[in-house]
Amino acid sequence: MEENNDLDIQEMGVISSDFIKVADKLKIATLKIIEKKFSDYPVIIMSKNNINLGSLFIDFKEFFDNEWKYFASYLEILSEKNIINNEKIFKEKYKNKDEYCCLLVVMENKSKIIFIPYPED
Repeated sequence: MEENNDLDIQEMGVISSDFIKVADKLKIATLKIIEKKFSDYPVIIMSKNNINLGSLFIDFKEFFDNEWKYFASYLEILSEKNIINNEKIFKEKYKNKDEYCCLLVVMENKSKIIFIPYPED
């Protein structure tokens, strides 16, 4: 899975509109990954299909008719599987976990790691 071209505005809109439905649940999951000492770098994988990365955390239509599947994972697993090639650079770019969700978006023939802000309370 390579990081290809940036996602376009329409794709970002689709991602954001689904993300907002499950953001609270994803924030809890990422904090649990850190709290349980799996990793300080949680990554949520967002895909329309089943994938062999991470653990299925939220399935289709589980919350507010979400249209994507969300898998919980983290840097070390994705590095082992050669999804993330440079841990040092990834750690440098990783944003504040309390404000942003690190998403690996798998969409058709491309994948992209993005940091999307959690909705404010």
